[in-house]
Order: sequence, then structure tokens, then C-alpha cells
Amino acid sequence: MIINEISKGIAHIEDLSYKDIINVVINLPDYQITEKVDGAQILFGIDENGFYTSRETKGGDRIYNEADYGIEFSSTYKRSAHKLLEQVLPVLKGAGLRSGDQVEAEVLYGHVPNVVPYSADTNYLIFLRTTEGTVNIDRLKQKLDGQSVSVSLVTPFTDDGRNIGLQEQINHWKFARVPIIEKNYEFHLVKDSATKMAKFLNVKDTLTGQTYLTLSETPLNKIPKWIEPSSWKEIKEHIKESKELIRVVIETEHIPYLKEALLNGLVRNTPSSFGPTLEEGGWIEGVVLRHRATGKMVKLVDKDVFGTVREAAWEKRNMLTERARSIAGSNSFLGKLYLDMATSIGHPELGTMQAKSYLRKAGTITEERLDTLSAGVDIDTVRSYWLSLLDIREEDLGRDLDKYVEDTAAKNPLEEAIRQRTLQTFASIFEKIGNIREDTEIATDINDLLIILVGKQLGEI
Repeated sequence: MIINEISKGIAHIEDLSYKDIINVVINLPDYQITEKVDGAQILFGIDENGFYTSRETKGGDRIYNEADYGIEFSSTYKRSAHKLLEQVLPVLKGAGLRSGDQVEAEVLYGHVPNVVPYSADTNYLIFLRTTEGTVNIDRLKQKLDGQSVSVSLVTPFTDDGRNIGLQEQINHWKFARVPIIEKNYEFHLVKDSATKMAKFLNVKDTLTGQTYLTLSETPLNKIPKWIEPSSWKEIKEHIKESKELIRVVIETEHIPYLKEALLNGLVRNTPSSFGPTLEEGGWIEGVVLRHRATGKMVKLVDKDVFGTVREAAWEKRNMLTERARSIAGSNSFLGKLYLDMATSIGHPELGTMQAKSYLRKAGTITEERLDTLSAGVDIDTVRSYWLSLLDIREEDLGRDLDKYVEDTAAKNPLEEAIRQRTLQTFASIFEKIGNIREDTEIATDINDLLIILVGKQLGEI
């Protein structure tokens, strides 16, 4: 096992060095092949403050109490998983989980957690790897593999995309291991593709006498030992051109052919162990290859299929929520709203993804930053503008929602899941507008409005 592999992630096979790609494929029988599940990551462990769950590698904090996540659509799976792990904590400790240990797991919550369909009535927590400490992940798996646990949870819901209600749900969970894929695939086709790539890279360049592989790996910022310094200037240009030609051939002819052979053999026409059959629309995102001796891992993902489906699934939600990248403008609903609010204060950058950088330049502490940014701004003028803007944008959002509801009709579980998630996004924005309006109405100075706009960013710098 590679401890702390999470910190760097698992590389896609096509992103490896040419030599490593060939080695992986030629030695494929030495790798254990497991299903790459399309859920959400969660980390759990014990530190000096007790048991926690987190998404800290994604920028989150460690959470020691389920209620601290807050009741939101986006936090529901984390709250449920936290309560689940708390219920089995004695078992985890009995299997060796101690202070200083941390484990990465994958959560499959709901029928379609992202874009791949899974069980309609059972959620799964899948142990992946140890990321801190020395706990034996296999012992945790053995203790809980296949066990069923029910969790009672108050969850938000929306029926119309406008209003959010709360209801108590019973979430059914199972613990599982990453499914091992054992398929009879034509290994010779996969190996042949790697052999052809190796043969191409072993061709010797006539000018330098070096193989294409050596040229592809030769840096241009230092003189190689096999070149006379006096001829480096001339040879360097030749190597630069050769590297580009080699790259084009490898990336347009060899890697696509090789990856296609791998996908056909290992990924396509493969249902998930946690989801519907092929006939019912089941499929997988990809596989993870783990070397049996070294533990080194690499992933193979059907990017064309998975990426296309995911982009379509998130398109409307992104159009609603993405923040503006710069003051040049934004295409999303919230991006435009924040940008207009920030512009009215005289600091449009505060409505963009550059807000933190702009805040740092405004002062060294929060009070100084607020004083700098609020100087010369009239509270009554800005408040009146904000309230009028919120009314207008709320009406726009309502019309957008009505059109979305009219234009969408779920035909399968994936489309229904996408539709429901999008309605949740609409409802969350309506709620956000209501909260901003309430806070704006009671604001007594510009500092209060700045907190509404960038309070989160101020707390993070």
C-alpha cells in the first residue's frame, strides 16, 4: 500500500510517462483490477479532538459533530456518513483504528450520486486506503464488509425548486470493499498496442543516434552528457522539433489505440457491482489498476463517455452557480448577481474568484480591510440598490425555473436524478436570495454589506 497516495491522487494512465505506460500495459497481469466507483470522497479518523470526518483534501475542515455540517443538500451525504461511522466506531476501534489514523472512503449516496447509477435503496461506504497513521485497512474491511446499518437523518427536500422543507429519513447503508473486476479480455490485443508503441520509441534518431524515447525525455534547459557543448545550440533545435513530432505521433496514434483496447477489454460493457445490470442501463466510469507487489496505482477512465455525461448533467447547475472568474463578466446567475452587488460598492473584484487576493491587498487584518473597502460608500444608496436588484433577479430566477420545469421530463433514473439536483440548486438560490435580502434590510453600515458579500472569504484569509 502506498500511504498518503491521496495527497497526489491516482494518475490517469495516459498521463504517465511513455515508459511507464508501456510497463503498465505489458505487465497488466501483475495488476489487480478494481471498479472505479463514481461517488464522493470522505475521510475519517481520530485525532486529539476525537472522531471526525472531513473533506480536508478538498479544502474542508475536520467535523467532529454531524450537526456542524449544517442541513444543506450538499452536506446530506456527509452528515449521514458521519452518523454511520459514529455508530460503528467501537467496531472500527476494535479493528485497530487509533488516534493519528485516517482512512479515505468512497460514499455512494442515493441512486445516482454523480452520473453513474447505483442501488435505488441502499447507500454504500467503501473503504479505499489508509492516508494517515498505520491502521490496517484490510482489518477494517473484514470487520464490516457486507454489514447493514440504518441511520435516521433529518434531510432537506424540494418538490418545486422554490421551497425547501425538512423530513426525517431512514438511510440504509452497507459497508463494502472495492469490487475486483475479473474479466476474460483479449490481453494480446492490449499488449500488441503497447509493443507497437515501444517499437516506435526504440527507433534511433539519425542525427543524434539516440532513441525517440531518450529524445522525448531530454530536457532543453541543460546540455545532455551525450552532446558536445559546442554543438548544443544546433542540436537543441533539432531535439525540440523531434520531441514535438514524437509527442504528436504518440498522442494521436499510439495512446488512443492503446487506451481504446484497454477500455474495450476492461471498462465497456461492464456493470457496477453496486448498480443495475447492463440491460437496465448499468455501467462504470472506469477501473483502478493496483500493482500486486508495489501497490502503485493508476486509473483508466472512459473520459469520452463519462466526461460527456457529466458535463451535460452539470451544465444547468453551473449556469446557475459559477462565480465570475474576472470583472469582465459572468454567464451564471449567481456570478452576475455577486458581480453587480460588488460593483455597487465600488469594488467589483469582490464579486469574482479574485476576491481573496483583492482582500489581502486591502489590509493585513479584517478590520483594516473593511475600513479600506467601505471608505466613502453610502449605506442607504447601496442598500436600496441591492434590495431592488434582488427583487429583479428573483423574478428572473422564477422565470428560468418555470422554463426548466417545462422543458425537462425525466425518462430514466439518470435524468430524474439530474432534474432533482437541479431543482435543489434552484431552491438553494431562492433561499440564498431570501437570506441576503434579510441581512441587507438590517444592515447598519457598509461593513455589514461587505460581510454579506465576502464574509466567507474574509474568514479564510
